[in-house]
Amino acid sequence: MVQQRQTALIVVGVFIILASLACAPGNSGGMPAPPGGPIPVSQEAADRLKENFNREMQEASAGDEFRLFVTNEEITSLVALTLQETSSVPLSDPQVWFTAGRIYMTGSFSPFWPLKFPSLIAASAVVHGGRVEVEVEEAQMGSFPFPSGALESASDSINETLAEMQLDLQVNTLEILEGELQMAGTRRQPE
Repeated sequence: MVQQRQTALIVVGVFIILASLACAPGNSGGMPAPPGGPIPVSQEAADRLKENFNREMQEASAGDEFRLFVTNEEITSLVALTLQETSSVPLSDPQVWFTAGRIYMTGSFSPFWPLKFPSLIAASAVVHGGRVEVEVEEAQMGSFPFPSGALESASDSINETLAEMQLDLQVNTLEILEGELQMAGTRRQPE
């Protein structure tokens, strides 16, 4: 009886290991990838995004329109380096890119060792009432898609955070182009 349990545990363990290998990044089974290959991560790109954002917000505070351009390399670098610093999210090798009106993010999610799952989030963003709103359209971990309720909840959480960040911004336009996000607007005047 004890030997049968040990054998069953070994078989289950092997299946878990095989499943994790099947879901490893090299075997993503249809997981989208950035056009043109992996996006490089650099401190320079992350710093460039921060500097551009700060400059545009300063100009907007003087009553001018802000115009922010964000490239795949800048956003990927900022996300990757932030994740390295915080380490509170078990996501490695993030790739974020803009294409065909959508924002994609992939990476390896490792909730506990030794399991590692390639993960995907795909979202769209629009301007509604002067604010950016995001809709998470697709999310999966390994070959398992998230249910629609989880997508709606993720969209709600992202939009709550964005609303807090955009308190004094009036966003007029947002475009997701190939390799770049463009956003323009002004600062709201206190009432």
